[in-house]
Amino acid sequence: MTYDRPSQQPYSEKGTINSIARARAIAIAVSIVGFMVILGWMLNIALPGSVVPGLVTMKANTALSFILGGASLWCWLRHLEETRDSSKPFLLYSAIAASIALLIGLLTLIQYGFPVDFGIDQLLFKENIDAFATAAPGRMAPNSAFSFLLLAVAQLLLCLPRPQYLLSQLVTIAAFLIALLGFFGYVYGNAYFYLLDPSFTAMALHTAIAFILWSAGILFATAEFGVMAPLSSSYAGGLLARRLSPFALFLPPFICWFMLIGYREQVYTEEMGISLFGILNVISFSIAIWWNARFLNKIDLLRREAQKALQYALAERQEQLLQQERLASDLSDAVTEVTSTMNQLETSSQSSAQQAAVADSHAHHILGLSSGGTQAVERTVLEINALQEKVRAIATQTQEIQELVAKIADIARSVSDLAAQTNMLALNAALEAVRAGEPGKGFGVVAGEIRKLADQSKASAENINALVADIQGATSSVAIATDEGLTKVDLGARTARETTEAFKGVAEAIDRIAIFNKQVARGAGQQAAAVRQVVEAMKAIERRGNN
Repeated sequence: MTYDRPSQQPYSEKGTINSIARARAIAIAVSIVGFMVILGWMLNIALPGSVVPGLVTMKANTALSFILGGASLWCWLRHLEETRDSSKPFLLYSAIAASIALLIGLLTLIQYGFPVDFGIDQLLFKENIDAFATAAPGRMAPNSAFSFLLLAVAQLLLCLPRPQYLLSQLVTIAAFLIALLGFFGYVYGNAYFYLLDPSFTAMALHTAIAFILWSAGILFATAEFGVMAPLSSSYAGGLLARRLSPFALFLPPFICWFMLIGYREQVYTEEMGISLFGILNVISFSIAIWWNARFLNKIDLLRREAQKALQYALAERQEQLLQQERLASDLSDAVTEVTSTMNQLETSSQSSAQQAAVADSHAHHILGLSSGGTQAVERTVLEINALQEKVRAIATQTQEIQELVAKIADIARSVSDLAAQTNMLALNAALEAVRAGEPGKGFGVVAGEIRKLADQSKASAENINALVADIQGATSSVAIATDEGLTKVDLGARTARETTEAFKGVAEAIDRIAIFNKQVARGAGQQAAAVRQVVEAMKAIERRGNN
């Protein structure tokens, strides 16, 4: 079951807390009255039942109904403190307790209206037949039963899904007036106010007091709503009503009681009593009005001082507003300039981001070219290394040829020497053949031929020596050229290796440049985004300033 609290007139939080606390205290007091009477019935003590000996007693059903009524009001107040999801159904407990009290009052009224006895009067305790001012043993007064009916209905109206505060308060006020009439009957000594008819049971004094308390508890509990809202308001009307209420509630009854005592003692006549009653009312209410007027004047004086302070504060506030407007205007101009600058910065940041992206692309392209150059240089180094090996092989072969040519030259010199010796022998043989005469002619011919052959061999050896000299000169030139070529090849290989290392360094540098460009591009993008946010914020500030 949900519980709605509609908004009403303004009421201070402190006042609400005080009203709820009073209502809770009253609920406990009403239940205590019922418990005390029940305890008196249980222990057969007359005092809790009749307050004063000789007066009508509070019946057991009446005491039980007061316990239920106080419990119903207390549970409803606890419901106000609970959340909507509370696991404790205090509202249901309040409705059950009020329903039982209503049933007791309704059955009692039916017993008065019709010749029927439901047996509820002495269900708890037995009462003597000759009990004072009692129509039937244990039966409560009809005005008490009707009051229970009214207050139980008032409690049930508060337990509805949408509480009917106004109707509940009206019903409560009716029960309050019935109980107040019974109380005044005891105060003024008029039995008719609490004993409607000699055939009925009279309302007990503490029964009337308990009804007054229960009614006040309901009105305090609903002080923020209905007819109670103007009285509990924090405005001047509510304040004045709360200050005049004690005079209106207690002063006239007291004056009437005082005048009634004088009249019964025959101190003055009826006309004199009425005149005094009017005069005392005028004096009393004049004093009340004067006292409240004095209080309201103080409040008005405080209000005027507060109004002056408020006007002064408003003037200062207006001056502050003017200064704020000037500051806002200056701020708007500054915001415009900052916005313009930030727009330029945004454009510059975007351009920087684009340039960083282009530089990153170029760096990647150069890195690719550098990688290709490094690979080409590495291939060149391999080819130069192969050429170096070939040149070294040629140098080795050239050296071997020089050694062979040297051997050929040695052989050619040996042949030349042999030819010279052969020539000398042939010459000697020819001379010997001449000396020998005719027998030596054939040997001379042979010696001549041998001499010719020796001359030819010497000429051939000389030719071979000349060729060997040419070959040695050529091989020497080849060896020198080979050495120079080998030196240049070594230099080229070393240069190629250095070029390779340089290309690797360039590639690493370009790689670092590419990474740096990526970071620059990312930072420029983030800077552009941040600048864009700042621009949007400045534009929003500018729009608010314009509004």
